[in-house]
Amino acid sequence: MTQGHRRWGLPATVRTTLVALPLIVFAIAGVLAPVLAPADPTANDLAAGLLPPSADHLLGTDQLGRDQLSRILYGARISLAVTAAVLAISLAAGVVIGTVAGYLGGRVDRVISRLIDMAVSLPGMLVALAVIGVRGPGVENLVIALSLWAWAPYARIARARVAGLRGSPHLDALRLLGAGPVRVIGRHLLPPALAPCLVYASTDVGAIVLSVATLSFLGLGIPPPHAEWGQMLIEGRPYLASAWWLAYPPGIAITAVVFAGNLLGERLAGGDERPSILRWVRPARRPRHSIAPRPAPAGSPATSAAPAASAEDDVVLRVRDLSAGYPHGGGLRRVVAGVSYEVRRGRVLAIVGETGSGKTTSALAPFGLVDPGAVVTGSATLGGGAGALELMGRTPPERHRVNGRRVGVVFQDSLAALNPLRTVGAHVDEAVRNAGRGGRRAATRRVSEELLRLAGLPDPAVIAREFPHQLSGGMRQRVQIAIALAGEPELLVADEPTSALDVTVQAQLLDLLGRLRDELAMAMVVVSHDVAVISRLADSVAVMYAGRIVETGPLATVIGNPDHPYTRGLLDAVPRPGAAPGTRFRTMPGRSGAGPDDTGGCAFAPRCPIAVAACADDRPVLEAASTVAHRSACLRHPGGTALQPGTARERDRL
Repeated sequence: MTQGHRRWGLPATVRTTLVALPLIVFAIAGVLAPVLAPADPTANDLAAGLLPPSADHLLGTDQLGRDQLSRILYGARISLAVTAAVLAISLAAGVVIGTVAGYLGGRVDRVISRLIDMAVSLPGMLVALAVIGVRGPGVENLVIALSLWAWAPYARIARARVAGLRGSPHLDALRLLGAGPVRVIGRHLLPPALAPCLVYASTDVGAIVLSVATLSFLGLGIPPPHAEWGQMLIEGRPYLASAWWLAYPPGIAITAVVFAGNLLGERLAGGDERPSILRWVRPARRPRHSIAPRPAPAGSPATSAAPAASAEDDVVLRVRDLSAGYPHGGGLRRVVAGVSYEVRRGRVLAIVGETGSGKTTSALAPFGLVDPGAVVTGSATLGGGAGALELMGRTPPERHRVNGRRVGVVFQDSLAALNPLRTVGAHVDEAVRNAGRGGRRAATRRVSEELLRLAGLPDPAVIAREFPHQLSGGMRQRVQIAIALAGEPELLVADEPTSALDVTVQAQLLDLLGRLRDELAMAMVVVSHDVAVISRLADSVAVMYAGRIVETGPLATVIGNPDHPYTRGLLDAVPRPGAAPGTRFRTMPGRSGAGPDDTGGCAFAPRCPIAVAACADDRPVLEAASTVAHRSACLRHPGGTALQPGTARERDRL
């Protein structure tokens, strides 16, 4: 056993229990006080006043003849009950307020943050004195007074925790699945926000117990004749020299509880115990519905005998003149401009380009899966014919009815897209329920396991009980695919699905996506920077540079007869089998464009080996190249002054 797990010969759990033992003992004693107390703590017997400890009175009696042991036990009951009430109220209010502020951000976050700062800056005891001075002493007023200042630290901790998660990919994945703000906050943000707050609460126990005792010592806490440790201290103060048993036992009890709470907090915050905190607050799975099979989509093998749909009805996604930008320096910094594409049922469109070319934004913006501050214009329709649905301008509830049902998404970073506190099965279960096709817990889990099996994962029942960090990158990507398939979508969007995976796993995932396309007749949009990857899967290609599409067409045409020099540069960078050892890869000079250039001219001109003077002033538009379906945005098309595409001379210049 390593030192991190066993120190002084004791496991970490045992050490933590020993540290918290005084707190546990007094809590149990307070609960069992009516059974354990030998006498009534409020019964006066003046004839037995100030008796020293004896067999009849183990801790002696006070000046009114009341049994001190009984009063210590009932004092634990009252002190810890008030402490528990204050903790429950302040912890619940602080975590909820902080989580909402961290998730919503903006003006709500700023207002709540100022309130938290004000509450933290005020002296807590003065706030409590002011409240009790107005409302008077009593248990209820004491709880209210202490809760008014105790909530702020929890709100600050929760807000900081959630603000760090606000832009995480797994929250984007939840919004894609149709989860509303209430569900995202309640099921996915409150648990991680609660974990550090529980650690802080353990240290706050001692502070609250001490505050209750202090207020009672000042005569503003629990009024007599109720037994309370602070009240017992003030009653025993005149007898410190003659009757030590009046003040020392309650003082020792307060000290023991305060130290136990502080030490427990240090233990839980030290690192060894943090996983146990996460286990305590792991969200539970809640059953709802079951999934029912849906008829195979038109065009699938099962419906091949049916009449063929019209070409217009076969369109699954049509994007026209899509532009996206972000506020920057008082203006708008555009990242995508004038992008148009479409994908049909059972077909795969690949969007390729270098990092920063705008390909991910072009694929996700139609579904509202970009930063809320983004300004997106243009048109994006889901479905064809009379049933086409315009996606632009939809409200979040309207998007929830599309995302996760008619559209599934596989994100690039699978570890960030999955909630680390939830099992794989819980992720897929929720996707099934959000799709409105779940049932009882067992039925939902059976559907989830079938989806995991469909995604190519072995032993789905075992995988469903694992956490994301326990799986490899390829397995996590398959989990994302299973989640995306839960709603039996018409369209699957895969953003760099094979990024950071080894070649063997890449091939397996691409084969899986191809099989799903054929079996389910889904349309797919695959985003990638690797031309070799998309060549295994795509039917058509859209090449992007600096936020614009520079070449598009059927895969075989674009790869076999590229027209745009940027496309040729991407193809030349692909390693070729059989190349002689020591052969250097071809590279394009310069740096990739950071965004659409609205000043005119071709954005690729500074890096283009065949650029002419007109390229600096005239922006090229997509025009037919080798065929009508093959279009390219280059001023030097064949037939003009440009060199014929694909010739050895021109490739040498690239």
